[in-house]
Amino acid sequence: MKKLLALLLTLVLMLSLAACGEKEGTGSTDNSGGDTKTGSTDNGSGDAKVEERTLNILCEAGGPGELVAKETAAEFEAMHPGVTIVVDAVPYTGIFDKLGTEIKSGNIVHDVATLDVLWLSAFKRNIEPLNSYITDEMTGDFLPTMLDGGTLDGEVLGMPMWINSKVLMYRTSYFEDEQNKADFKAEYGYDLVVPTTWAEYMDVAAFFTDADSNFFGTAVYGANNGDTVCSWLDHASQAGAGPLVLDGDKVVIDEQPYVDAINFMKAQFDAAIVPADSLSNASGEVINYFNNGQLAMMLNWSHFYPSAKETLGGDVGVAPMIGGSAGVGATTGPWYEVVLKDSENKELAVEYLKFKYEKNGDYMKAALKIAGRTSVYEEYSKIEGNEHLKAVLDTLGSEASGNRPNTPYWTEIEQILADAIHSAIAGKVTTEAAMADAKTKIEAIIK
Repeated sequence: MKKLLALLLTLVLMLSLAACGEKEGTGSTDNSGGDTKTGSTDNGSGDAKVEERTLNILCEAGGPGELVAKETAAEFEAMHPGVTIVVDAVPYTGIFDKLGTEIKSGNIVHDVATLDVLWLSAFKRNIEPLNSYITDEMTGDFLPTMLDGGTLDGEVLGMPMWINSKVLMYRTSYFEDEQNKADFKAEYGYDLVVPTTWAEYMDVAAFFTDADSNFFGTAVYGANNGDTVCSWLDHASQAGAGPLVLDGDKVVIDEQPYVDAINFMKAQFDAAIVPADSLSNASGEVINYFNNGQLAMMLNWSHFYPSAKETLGGDVGVAPMIGGSAGVGATTGPWYEVVLKDSENKELAVEYLKFKYEKNGDYMKAALKIAGRTSVYEEYSKIEGNEHLKAVLDTLGSEASGNRPNTPYWTEIEQILADAIHSAIAGKVTTEAAMADAKTKIEAIIK
């Protein structure tokens, strides 16, 4: 009898252990199919195992992209258990070089990259098109020219981060001074106003220039770099150029709007209404002149406005870009987030881009105070200190505003153009000769 009881107790115990084992296994994943649940452990609580994944983000060090990526990482991770965001921040040119090396080696490390619009053509074959992931409602909120800049051959390649353009900034105290108003009216025959045309801009700049006091009406971009090219394209678009630089495979820089644009820049330099060292000036030097109280006006990237207003104690106003014969126009500077086509976490990376689209307003909290969505610009433009946003909206809303050409050869083309513009402004060659020579060199690159 004792042996029988012992046997029964043993059977009960075995059944009990088997039942516990079944309970502990509830919710486990069959790894013979589906996603592998890597790096996870079952703590016996009955919770499902969580897939641990890393999403690698490549961005520019010290820029808004790095700041927003790091500040939003915890929120995205909380929404996607098991996911870790790793932000790889490198210098501006390092983004292009690092991504190019990955693609060439076939070892894709990053899932998401933040790219200047100038690089989209170069990496087009390696970027995942977003057409099937985003809605018309989303793209409808892209700021003007943003969708066009991020679309190649009908494929939407990037989600907007921010976009920028040059606008007009000016010292309000100079324009509001009653004596200045009277003197200007007497000399030019019309009221002193914030200029909207090339002619007004030249008159106002000449009026305020006092070279003996090292004070100038405005500044011109003459440095041998991309800033000068962008400024020239601003004025070319205002004179009726479009599409910019390339019309398909045709190089169009010898057409009249491009010649007029250089001549407008050269006229400012020749009239000495700009600093004498303008041939070495780009946006950084120009904002320094303005903040140091040596310029009455400047055409500069809108993100300089908040710092200028702080530096000058509020004595700074902002208006849309000036216009030429074709009206207001500006060359834009959009940035995008893209998903790498060979990412092992492609679907997750797309979800990250959608998440960042919803968080686009966070870029307004970064130093540049610019973003990529119209609704964000409109919302933040109502806040004091963000007056530059309305100026950008008005500038981008002009039909003449647009992007530089989508071509993988832009880096080489830009340097050729910078050389040509610099030489023409300096008077080393005629404008026509400079454009003809640049056209020949560009044609040799693209053909």
